[in-house]
Amino acid sequence: MKSGYVLAGFETLTTIIGYFVHGKKARFNNNFTPSDISKFLSSTCSGFLHSYGQNFPNKKKYDKYNENEALMYKRCRDMGIFNDCTFIVDSGGFQISIGRLNREESDLLYHKYYEFIEEYHHVVQKIFILDIPPGPGCKIFKDFDDVYRLNLESYKRAKNLPEEIRKKIIYIHHFRTPKLWDIYTKIMRENDMFNSFEYHGTGGIVANMASDISIPCIIYVLPLIPLINECKKFNRKYLNFHILGGANFRDIMFYELFRECVKQEHDIDLNITYDSSSPYKQVMHARFIYSRDRFGNIRKLNIKSKNLHNIFAKFYKDFTVLDELQNLLDNLADKWNWKKIKIDGLYGMYEDRSGNMVETFHPDVKAYLTLYSLNFYSEIQEEMRQTVKRIYPIYKDGLQFEFNNICEGLTRLINQGSVSKKQIIKARSISNSLDMLRNLDEEYCKYIVVKGLAKDEFKELVQNEKERPLTWE
Repeated sequence: MKSGYVLAGFETLTTIIGYFVHGKKARFNNNFTPSDISKFLSSTCSGFLHSYGQNFPNKKKYDKYNENEALMYKRCRDMGIFNDCTFIVDSGGFQISIGRLNREESDLLYHKYYEFIEEYHHVVQKIFILDIPPGPGCKIFKDFDDVYRLNLESYKRAKNLPEEIRKKIIYIHHFRTPKLWDIYTKIMRENDMFNSFEYHGTGGIVANMASDISIPCIIYVLPLIPLINECKKFNRKYLNFHILGGANFRDIMFYELFRECVKQEHDIDLNITYDSSSPYKQVMHARFIYSRDRFGNIRKLNIKSKNLHNIFAKFYKDFTVLDELQNLLDNLADKWNWKKIKIDGLYGMYEDRSGNMVETFHPDVKAYLTLYSLNFYSEIQEEMRQTVKRIYPIYKDGLQFEFNNICEGLTRLINQGSVSKKQIIKARSISNSLDMLRNLDEEYCKYIVVKGLAKDEFKELVQNEKERPLTWE
């Protein structure tokens, strides 16, 4: 299994890498070929995600919207850097849930999204179902009956799609408050939803980060357990499970532990994927990448111009951030057989030939830094996979104290050699999470949601009387 990493907003990658490799950006010097990049991307990432709804709010005309969305996928594919790569479309339900779309726009998105799926499904390999959980600022729900009806209608429409389309659908099972747990469990169980789809997933992870510390398990175990029970009910030996968000390095350790546990205890292949657009934010905005120090700690490498000539870490002498960065990009080029680039001196990153400072990285630097970030995710996941093979038997033998200590040590490595209170608490909850995955007790999961996540409930949607049922118009 390759890395489970899915790059969100992958169209940005086209402007950074695609235009560069085709010589449309400055400083391209036959660094690599489109085929080289295609091999890299298909080997390091599980997919490339674009949100159908991200450009939907406040448009004046939508008559060419679906055609333009399909054209974007075609143009990206035609660049030759995504051969054998999985293209994924997200629905835009998120835009509804956070209030970026009003009721009229939401109705329009519902109809146009499913029309897009039916007419242009050939341009993508996976398709998110249109799920609409309530969120901050959501404008379309009056109460939880509305939430149930609109999601049920959307899910039924997805279930009734032709098989060649339905097999691409990623079914989303929400869980993050007591009412959402009940609603989405009812939709799944009363309508034979699980067995109609090949791919499943969950959301609400980022929204629950503040509550994560108050529950005795890793949060995405809660929706995972009902789905595993459905696997067993239908004698399915695999579960393709996508987590919307949840893409830090600590999460990757959890995913590999869960995968090993589910395989050993239930003989089910758990294939976890997760999405993030973090390489863009890290490289282009925050100006850092991740590196490893001599002790194996994962460190943030600040690559702002004012920091390039500082010492890489306090226990290094005469070895600067620029030195470390050059080594990292040289190793990347060696690994994938690309041409190396020189970044020594400010001109290599931030300065033009006349000595003037520029605001952004030069195109070759931007391309290599972005590719480096994707490669780093892949390498971390492979390291975690090998580590889990060594430490899972310790858990299996009942050596909980030793297992917890090892997990705490791993969280320190992931967090630059330091550890926070939250990390300690979550590291100690790993063994309980594995116990839950072995027992598959849904009542206990619901108990945790009710006791630990009820404070996140959407109290404004408490049942009200209303004049008519809400449906997609």
